[in-house]
Amino acid sequence: MASLFGAAGAGLTGYKMNKCVGAIEEFEFLPLNSGKHLHVTIAVTGWLCSGKYSSFQAPWGSLGECGEQYCLVWESRFLRDLGSAMTSLLDGLVSMVAQEALKYTVLSGIVTALTWPASLLAAASVIDNPWCVCLNRSAEVGKHLAQVLRSRQQGKRPVSLIGFSLGARVIYYCLQELASDQGSEGVVEDVVLLGAPVDGSEKAWERMAKVVAGKIVNGYSRGDWLLGFLYRSSAAQLSVAGLHPINIQDQRIINVDLSSVVKGHLDYMRQMDTILVAVGVPTKEVPGASFAIPQSVTVTKGTVGIADETTNERQRLHESRHTHTAASSENPLNELFCLTA
Repeated sequence: MASLFGAAGAGLTGYKMNKCVGAIEEFEFLPLNSGKHLHVTIAVTGWLCSGKYSSFQAPWGSLGECGEQYCLVWESRFLRDLGSAMTSLLDGLVSMVAQEALKYTVLSGIVTALTWPASLLAAASVIDNPWCVCLNRSAEVGKHLAQVLRSRQQGKRPVSLIGFSLGARVIYYCLQELASDQGSEGVVEDVVLLGAPVDGSEKAWERMAKVVAGKIVNGYSRGDWLLGFLYRSSAAQLSVAGLHPINIQDQRIINVDLSSVVKGHLDYMRQMDTILVAVGVPTKEVPGASFAIPQSVTVTKGTVGIADETTNERQRLHESRHTHTAASSENPLNELFCLTA
């Protein structure tokens, strides 16, 4: 039993980084539910804000209790700085005029520095430093997470990973690190990356797909201008996973268009309840994670797109979910993350 659930049966709860590892100052796991299960889910938060979203657990309150769940606590000091910088940028600088201009830059696919409003570029120093610091830290944290999983701190149980923004970047680098070592295949079961500021090239995703036993979901928003702005220095050379679908011939990689739900990067935290249902992750409200396709979703060439819904339509959809069990079993996203004992 000890080998199944981790060292001395403590699992990830018993792991805490006792000293700095490289540039990493903070790394530990906090449980989101209680009990021992045969499947582990690790949720990785992308930034911290004041108020309601000041904790790492806050965005994951609606996760269904399906298996053993943890959130990763990492570099909180820098993530708070980033959250404050993003909020300040939005509150103080993005006027209605700038918003209109951005519609014609990001959405048209022109993501070079020359296309951004001068007023926005002038304020880049507000966010550039915390963003760059967190980019580097997230890569290091991802590599350390790979070491933890490789050492089987979770025992011999399958692990699923879900994260948004820089949390998705942590997972991305975790998978890239695992892919560099033979024998790491199958350590990770399913993966969900939301608004990921990472390379969206086919080569990079083929590499990390080798160590994932199940599905890899890429949740993106074409209208996420803030992510495009933050990634402006490299977006001209690289496709950004959080802005576009991953063009790859692998049925295990599923692109989910969240553009109707995620209007801006901060919505990944604010709209997490809706996003989890959209990508097929079980929630407390919708435990079966059955995403009814007929009217609210279209599936084309491996990409799931979410159409706009009125309040009444959402209510009707939630009420009818339990009557679509048979139909939902055909959905490739159905019951993702739900490998229970």
